[in-house]
Amino acid sequence: MSAAQALDIVQVIRGEVEQAADMMLSAAEKGLRDLTAARAGEAGALDSIERTLCAILEACAFQDLTGQRLTKLSAALNGLNVQVTDGDPLLAGPANPGQGLDQDAADRLMRGAGG
Repeated sequence: MSAAQALDIVQVIRGEVEQAADMMLSAAEKGLRDLTAARAGEAGALDSIERTLCAILEACAFQDLTGQRLTKLSAALNGLNVQVTDGDPLLAGPANPGQGLDQDAADRLMRGAGG
């Protein structure tokens, strides 16, 4: 792995962490507003809180992706060869944005693998 490739991975990780943090902060602020609405007895406020909490959980998915990227980067920096399996896109680790499987393709692949 070249230094440029390593820096690209670091940049992607930085972007993923920043995006997830923004999403979680926005959702937390919305959740606080929804909590005030729920206390005031507004209909639908609890449903909105539930959706907001789900959005926070979804934003936390960055941790798995960044962990995989950091493992790959650490292995490369330590001179280890990271094995990438060309035949199975699920074993190749996270793709950079705009590359690899989109959600629909991943869903189709999982449905095919799961029966």
